[in-house]
Amino acid sequence: MSDMTELLIADSVTEPVPGPRRHQRGPRSHQTEALNSLAAVLDSVPRAQLVMSCGTGKTLVGRWHAERIGAAVTAVVVPSLSLIAQTLAEWRSVPGWPFEALITCSDRTTADGEYERAAGDGQDVSASYWASLRARVTTESAIVANRLRDHSPSRPLVVFSTYHSVHVVADAARRAGVVMDLVVADEAHTLAGRPRPEFRIVLEEKLPARTRVFMTATQVLAETEPHSEYFEDWSAPLSMSDEKLFGPVAYRLDFSAAIARDLLSDYRVLVYETSGENLTPDPVSALLAGAREGIGKVLSFHGRVGKARAFAAAIDGITLPDGRTVVARSVAGKDATRQRMQALELLRSARPEQMVVVCSARCLAAGVDIPAVDGVLFADPKNSDVDVIQAVGRALRKSPGKSHGVIMIPVCIPRDLDEDTALSTGAFSAVWRVLRGLRAMDDRLARELDEVLRAPSRRGIRDGSRLLSHIEFNVPSITDVSLLNNKIVDFVSPAWDLFYTELEQFVAEHGHARPERNTKLGRWCERQRMMYRTGMLIDDRRARLRALPGWTWDVAEQRWIEQWAQVADLFRRHGESLLTDPELAVIPIDAGVLSRKCRASTVGRWCAWNRQLARRGDLSDWQADKLNEVDSWAWALITETDAAAVDLLGEYVAWKGHANPPPDVVEDDIELGRWLNEIRRQRVTGRLSQPLLDEIEMVTPADSAGGALRWYRVEMQWLLGIEALRQFRAREGHLRIPEKHTEALPDTTIPLYDWCTRQRYFYRHGQMPPARAQALERVDGWLWERQPAPRVLMDIGDARHGTRTGYVKGCKCEECTEANRTKARERIARSVAGRPTTDWVSATRARMHLAALDTQGAQQKSLARASELNVKTIVGVLSGTTKRILPETETAILALTFGAVQAAVAPGTSIDGGPTWVLLDDLIARGWPKAWIAREIGKGTEKSLQLRRDSVTAGHAKAVARLYERLGERKPQSWRRCKQLPTLDEILAESPNEPAHPALAVAPGSGTSEDSGNQNRWAKQLLDQGYSIQHIAKRCAMTEAQVKSLTATDRRMTA
Repeated sequence: MSDMTELLIADSVTEPVPGPRRHQRGPRSHQTEALNSLAAVLDSVPRAQLVMSCGTGKTLVGRWHAERIGAAVTAVVVPSLSLIAQTLAEWRSVPGWPFEALITCSDRTTADGEYERAAGDGQDVSASYWASLRARVTTESAIVANRLRDHSPSRPLVVFSTYHSVHVVADAARRAGVVMDLVVADEAHTLAGRPRPEFRIVLEEKLPARTRVFMTATQVLAETEPHSEYFEDWSAPLSMSDEKLFGPVAYRLDFSAAIARDLLSDYRVLVYETSGENLTPDPVSALLAGAREGIGKVLSFHGRVGKARAFAAAIDGITLPDGRTVVARSVAGKDATRQRMQALELLRSARPEQMVVVCSARCLAAGVDIPAVDGVLFADPKNSDVDVIQAVGRALRKSPGKSHGVIMIPVCIPRDLDEDTALSTGAFSAVWRVLRGLRAMDDRLARELDEVLRAPSRRGIRDGSRLLSHIEFNVPSITDVSLLNNKIVDFVSPAWDLFYTELEQFVAEHGHARPERNTKLGRWCERQRMMYRTGMLIDDRRARLRALPGWTWDVAEQRWIEQWAQVADLFRRHGESLLTDPELAVIPIDAGVLSRKCRASTVGRWCAWNRQLARRGDLSDWQADKLNEVDSWAWALITETDAAAVDLLGEYVAWKGHANPPPDVVEDDIELGRWLNEIRRQRVTGRLSQPLLDEIEMVTPADSAGGALRWYRVEMQWLLGIEALRQFRAREGHLRIPEKHTEALPDTTIPLYDWCTRQRYFYRHGQMPPARAQALERVDGWLWERQPAPRVLMDIGDARHGTRTGYVKGCKCEECTEANRTKARERIARSVAGRPTTDWVSATRARMHLAALDTQGAQQKSLARASELNVKTIVGVLSGTTKRILPETETAILALTFGAVQAAVAPGTSIDGGPTWVLLDDLIARGWPKAWIAREIGKGTEKSLQLRRDSVTAGHAKAVARLYERLGERKPQSWRRCKQLPTLDEILAESPNEPAHPALAVAPGSGTSEDSGNQNRWAKQLLDQGYSIQHIAKRCAMTEAQVKSLTATDRRMTA
């Protein structure tokens, strides 16, 4: 034995674990059936399951199967060291198959060793006990490998290991190159769910084996659920229904079958009410129920060591009504083996005048053999069906004179708890957990629960009769029989599957698993969530619900996460302005994830709500971290003063039920009423920031609810008006407010003249509240009727005073006013006489003249500009929609000439480019560079002349004509290409007396016919470019009559 092994044994306790009972030499009938079934299944597949109830001898089935198949090397894997000792003793108790035993465990000084002993209630096993069973112990894989390599085929080798240490066996087998003939995994439900990684080796080829047998009393069937982004995956990924991992079930012997074959005692469940504090039953009251049943040996289960100690201390030594004395001890995983052995020995040696109670906490693990007891008491709820079945199995072991095992479940219901709450929460959690465990192990109970679902009964509440044949309820505080039946259906019966199927259909139709709460399905979903929170929802149901798309255990948390995702996306798209821009802050949050009463219906309000939660300390750390992940997220969007006032307003609403405190409300040095009035003013003047508005709306009732915040917009606007009036009076010393006057306040501008006019109107018509009228009258100089102001001559530009035009221009002097009155009287007189009210004339002549100009190419904008009329007037006359016009309008239109229209063309207007290019081509032909021309006509520093030939702007046409006129007949002097050509001004300065262009220098009647033709062509070009007749006559050395004759000729040709 190695040094490490010696250290292990030297530190171990010297007392042995309980020894096994001596068994018959051969298997019993049910064990023979199990062996035959195993052999038949393992002939075709390498893995099989053996499901047999606690106490029916499945451990020896493994031993006999190893003997039957002649296994040379066998590995037996169990959860704890104490169970190894018990299993080895069982295997040694049957003669006829000598084998060598090697015990493999982890070094107790390592982490694996600590885990291993913690799983086995902290027990070690002494060296003397291993020696009595002829077993060697080691912690090293090398020793195991040597033993596997050197063992004799004539003497079978059985390696016993815990699940924590099976990796040592696997490593040794690989080193030795040995394949196990058989692996027996006892309490195989340990491998289902989420086992530790080292446990899975039993299922994998890392432990090489020809056949594997998985034995359990509580087969764990679970469904794998998908990974969730937001929630931890609590479901079991490994299920014993997976035949690839565990193989098929070769033989099954459940509790009801074992009871029917008289292998186990039947059971009775007593659910009874006791006194106690909070939800903890009083120990004496809880025990008296067992005393009335006449039981003498009780095993009670507690969730904590302290509870087990207190329970035992409270009942030890008391005398029961029937005269028996209670002997109570507590055992826990951290107790010494001697102490636990002494307590269990009391059960074995209990005398008739005693009731022996052993209170267990985190002790007596699955599979550990203990003396038979008359009953078990669940002082605290068990964590799983497996724990319940293992615990109930203690009460079903046969013993002389025992007919039933009694399962006691005390419940304590506080006085202030209603029946529905009591049945749905911790008071009854132990009841539902035990009943679910019993339903899983006893098909008789499952059938009875099906019957309860089909035909609910009123039996079995207070008269001692039983609602279910094996279960008795004696709970006086529960008087509603139908409510109890409903809870049994909800928590225990197969009706759960019916609701689950309905929920699956709902998910398929709606895409989520959150039906309305006021529906039957919605209430069922809420009960499942409540059961989950209280630990009352079994693993299988929890896994199936979690696998549904959109299912969540916390609806509020899921809603928050979905809202956060929407807000984060909006922040990515809009950045910091998302919360400050009123148009963005009101973007709605998807209504599909909101409760109907939630006010956080927009992104701004949702963010405000979370900032308030953070200030109150109610925002979870993970929520704060998620918000900090959002780009541009900020916690302080309002000042500390405003934040404190908002929080105080929320408290005021919760206290008073409305959001309109009087102005004199002061709390914690915050003048809440005055602050709120200032907020109202900011809202009216448009200075209230969107984040502050969102925060206020989150702490105040909705507009449709009573107590909603009243903004008093009309009242606030009136107060701003009288404030502006007082300011004007203080500055000007009077209240003679000019017409259309506006008064600038620090935060807004008031149209004071219009405001005062409205106040006088309301007062005259009896629509002004007395309080406002009194406030206005207190302003010095206020008058309800405005006095006429003296008429003052004002500047009206070119319009003459004493005409109606002056009045229309805004002058209200006596002359202009009288002229307006005269015009009005004349208009009335014409109307009475049936004549036109104005002296307007027909628009026909004007229309014909405009049409003639239009045919020559005049544009409407140019016509309007030349006539000083608006474009609308020109369009109306041209189209014929305007039938009559003012005489002055007709005069302006008839005075238009084509030249004047062309001269009025806007510089950017496009015109025919032909005449302009005639001049440009002449300049280019004389040698003037295009770049130089472009520079001189204002085309900047362009290297080429970028003008279109079909059209040019009027501005460019004028610039080209001007350049052509100034150059005359000049040609460019020779110049170096590396040197820039001088500007036109520089050229003209050097040769000021250069003759003008011939077309511009011919005197009237003195030139040849060719010169005269050139002169006419040049004049026509200038006309086309829009120059005036006077300008053309001067430049072309022609008389105005000659130029006009050219215009007339063009008109005749056009006609």
